[in-house]
Amino acid sequence: MATILNSRLAKLRAIVIDDMRSMRENIRGQLGQLGIDQVDQAATPDDALKLILSKRYDVIVCDYNLNKQTNGQQLLEYLRSQGILPPTAMFFMVTAESSYGSVASAAEFQPDAYLVKPLTGGRIADRIERLLDKQQALNPITERLRKKDKTGAVAECETVQKQHPKWIVDILRIKGSTLLELGQVEEARAVYEQALAMRHDLVWAQLGIARCDQLSGKPAAAHALIEQILSKNTQFIAAYDLLAQLTEAEGKDQQALDALKKSYDVIPSARRSRLVGDAAYRTGDLLQARNAFAQAISHTQGSLTAQASDALSLAQIHVDLHEAAKALEVLNVAVSAHQDDPHFAAGQAAIAAQAFAQLNDLRSAQAAFESAKALNGDARPDQQTLTLAKAAFAAGLLEEGVRIMSKAIKADHENVRLVTSARKVLSDTGNAALIQSVVEDAISEGALIVDQATQLMRDGQFDASLAKLEEAMNATPENTGILLAAAQLHLLWMSQKGLDRDYVVRVNGYLAKLDTLMPNNERVAKMYRFLRETLVKASREV
Repeated sequence: MATILNSRLAKLRAIVIDDMRSMRENIRGQLGQLGIDQVDQAATPDDALKLILSKRYDVIVCDYNLNKQTNGQQLLEYLRSQGILPPTAMFFMVTAESSYGSVASAAEFQPDAYLVKPLTGGRIADRIERLLDKQQALNPITERLRKKDKTGAVAECETVQKQHPKWIVDILRIKGSTLLELGQVEEARAVYEQALAMRHDLVWAQLGIARCDQLSGKPAAAHALIEQILSKNTQFIAAYDLLAQLTEAEGKDQQALDALKKSYDVIPSARRSRLVGDAAYRTGDLLQARNAFAQAISHTQGSLTAQASDALSLAQIHVDLHEAAKALEVLNVAVSAHQDDPHFAAGQAAIAAQAFAQLNDLRSAQAAFESAKALNGDARPDQQTLTLAKAAFAAGLLEEGVRIMSKAIKADHENVRLVTSARKVLSDTGNAALIQSVVEDAISEGALIVDQATQLMRDGQFDASLAKLEEAMNATPENTGILLAAAQLHLLWMSQKGLDRDYVVRVNGYLAKLDTLMPNNERVAKMYRFLRETLVKASREV
């Protein structure tokens, strides 16, 4: 094939990932004919990862069948979920099966294109050219998003849409999701309705409206729309996820589990297994949870996608099923793969303490607990903190367990999942009588701080109110209830006294942290709306 002279392609750096050398060389040659001379090669997912971490690639051409441990789809999911790939990187999946398209359409992390063997330079060039055209058109939007300027990104969507109407569907999708992230729910709804007016079969737009209903406090409407979506498209994973979120928020844990199990049937991946396992554990279905985490480990055995949390979760479930010997066996097998992971070491010691206690080896149990305590340090309150408290109870260290649990709840007293898990730990360890004095009192203490700060604000003592919340935030910097109260306090002050730029910066900081701690939360979305309305009101008064 004659060389295709294209200055845009000549600037690109590519990597070809395939376990067959002849195929790598063939694709490298095809890219070379397109003018892409900077081409690296990798025979294994691990080799590819090392190269991708050390260099910036514009084009990644990856074979689907790599080895028994990790296939091309798993590699793509790992790269995207870990944020390793830049937004402009083009990932092409190569397969001998044309049916891969149906798999890719259901996948959570989709390749930019899939190419069926045998490959030709012309087909590769067509795909790259189209993606480069789209990237160039959407660049003003993506640059704003890269700089975390979501408001600017929305404004750029308006401009780019007029200049490049060809990409209007992509633009509307970005605009809708960005508006939701900003808490501008009704504006996002209008965008999704605009998209559906153009094409009624855009499932992502239908789901976008369901998310708007969720954030607007209309769960019934969101439910109905999700069921409608799934009745026509049983493979739309995001719909199952939103259904699980809705039902869990309503306290319907079994329905949330059922939704996640259906999503696993569509994509039997390690990530789906973990979601099912977590949901099953919360409902008390230990056998289902055990099977799910065993599947997750099986999916990732020997793969770079293996996670220490899978082994820890499985071992904890064995302990809860009074299978102490099996729990220790799981932990011992996992050590070699995760020995450098400090989180694994802390969790391993905490679960081992419980297992030793079940085996009536109290000395080993207490020694393991002390090791877990030292390794845990000042970790943020989460399931691992409760595992540490559970280890203390199992080792006969009641006061220590109470102290750890009380501290964790005080650090995030409005974290529903954390509080629910704490109650379960006390019940499972025969300490249900302590739920009131440990859990409820810790919640009340956090709520009291918020109530006192609010009352001070009502009494006109803003500085005293702020001082109380700042003291609480210094002690518990990730307490979502305190952060919400601080944001609300500043917004109320500005709604009465006028705009204060320093306070706007503070509120944005609080909300950004809350976005990380509790994504897609309705209360956070309302705070964003309150902030926007405050800014609009202030601008009118100037």
